[in-house]
Amino acid sequence: MIGNDGKPVTRDQIRSAIAAYNAGDRGSKEFAAIPRALVTILDNLAIGKTTYVKGGDGQLQLSRRKDKSIAAG
Repeated sequence: MIGNDGKPVTRDQIRSAIAAYNAGDRGSKEFAAIPRALVTILDNLAIGKTTYVKGGDGQLQLSRRKDKSIAAG
């Protein structure tokens, strides 16, 4: 995953981006800092499904819960 600044994103940065995504305020400054590719992946992730996102230091498992939030494993 490449961030908005063109540099690889670490797993910890992906986790913090997911926390901002789960907050739900799409107009916030924190939401704007989330890489657009990650927002697209998270928006299209169906309930109960799992996907993997590769960061600069390894991959991270993401899944959508029944309450429509995203869990990072």
